[in-house]
Amino acid sequence: GFGRRDVVEHLLQNGANVHAKDDGGLIPLHNACSFGHAEVVQLLLKHGADPNARDNWNYTPLHEAAIKGKVDVCIVLLQHGADASIRNTDGKIPLDLADPSTRSVLTGDYRKDELLESARSGNEEKLLSLLTSMNVNCHASDGRKSTPLHLAAGYNRVRIVQLLLQHGADVHAKDKGGLVPLHNACSYGHFEVTEMLIKHGANVNAMDLWQFTPLHEAASKNRAEVCSLLLAHGADPGLLNCHSKSPVMVAPSRELQDRMLYEYKGHALLDAARQADLARIKKYNTPEMANFKHPFTGDTALHMAAVSPFPKRKQAVELLLRKSSSVNEKNEEYLTPLHLAADKSHFDVVDALLKNGAKVNVLDSLGQTALHRCSREGNVQACRLLLSGGADPGIVSIQGCTAAQLASDAVQQLLHEPQRSSADVEFQLLEAAKAGDLQVVKKLVASHADIVNCRDVDGRQSTPLHFAAGYNRVAVVEYLLQHGADVHAKDKGGLVPLHNACSYGHYEVADLLVKHGASVNVSDLWKFTPLHEATAKGKY
Repeated sequence: GFGRRDVVEHLLQNGANVHAKDDGGLIPLHNACSFGHAEVVQLLLKHGADPNARDNWNYTPLHEAAIKGKVDVCIVLLQHGADASIRNTDGKIPLDLADPSTRSVLTGDYRKDELLESARSGNEEKLLSLLTSMNVNCHASDGRKSTPLHLAAGYNRVRIVQLLLQHGADVHAKDKGGLVPLHNACSYGHFEVTEMLIKHGANVNAMDLWQFTPLHEAASKNRAEVCSLLLAHGADPGLLNCHSKSPVMVAPSRELQDRMLYEYKGHALLDAARQADLARIKKYNTPEMANFKHPFTGDTALHMAAVSPFPKRKQAVELLLRKSSSVNEKNEEYLTPLHLAADKSHFDVVDALLKNGAKVNVLDSLGQTALHRCSREGNVQACRLLLSGGADPGIVSIQGCTAAQLASDAVQQLLHEPQRSSADVEFQLLEAAKAGDLQVVKKLVASHADIVNCRDVDGRQSTPLHFAAGYNRVAVVEYLLQHGADVHAKDKGGLVPLHNACSYGHYEVADLLVKHGASVNVSDLWKFTPLHEATAKGKY
């Protein structure tokens, strides 16, 4: 209360409690604020004093400083998280009780012009001395009625923009003409500021009073790179301003117009791929767009589909592969779609990429293969698939690590065990299905899910389900169906598993197959249906 900073510091260093309350519920911070000792206030706050502590009447330190006209203390408190909306027991906030000298601090008008000028000129020291939660979004009283963020964005004050955003500046604040800070940054081509505002939630399609968007501003001033940045974050080049002009129409050159339209379609394709939206992929995956790459990340549609969290991602990947040769294309980080699929443990996509020619030992910027990434994520199934596709577990990354050194225990065991060929594993599964050995079937399918529909290549091209159905292995049939076995798979004579079950009169197996979607009228190469098989063999 007496402003003895040196004594306060000595007491704090010797264990004094900054939270100790007197009979009225006041803590030392209340006293320091009430008497305007700004240096002591800063010291107490530095040692953990609560700027929103309440006494027995719910008065906070900010109430005390506001009532007593302590301007500097109010600023310090607000800069350290004091809440100006807390009400005392009479329902009063600090502003309601403030001395005339402190009212402007609590309304955000205190030395507002100096704050705005520091934002415009880039004077970081002055800005930080004045900036509080109450004035960070203040508007100029005249001119365009800009906020500090409008000015900093328009004058390309990158550091000031960063500080303002960290202190709660509103990216959606509008000036007199309805412009948001993003309009200002884009109009002058300030790429880094534009990027920062977008990352903090700025609306790339915000409109001013004349329906001009940030893209209108950038395009009309020929800010090509800023246009690309806006388009990459969803800006719509088709929106019309009050003159019925789109951003494309106001672009001063045919080159920029063509670039904007091309990138807009390209980003639509990338977004469709990320969402595994097959209809939209078909719409945008034209020959012109098939090899479009994100202008900043270098990602192709195949990269986006590989990391898609949506269930149709494998179909999206396969659809893209039909019209694109970019299966081994690298993005800016030297990552292929296979790297990304492995990183996300998307086993289904890994399988599709390998079957379509993905190079399994390609290195990224860290010298890591897809196996490194898969091992780190602990996905045994995907690691096994990569190994069967020729992944080399001995490759050492730039950090000096092999896949095994990054792996979980289960993956390490896999990497250190001798690899059996996929043909050996498929043969075992076919034999186990035929013999009805459910435990072996479970073990093989659990570790090699991709072979559930493998074929008897030396025989009739039967699948495990054909064998299990023909040999009446009910439990195996049920398990295979639950794990992706194809009831419509045909052997070289065109027979499906239901033909086999009906031919031998296996009622329970036939029932299971029908319940899982088997067609009862399917024909083999000689037009025999399952009913033909059953009646010919007297299986009533």
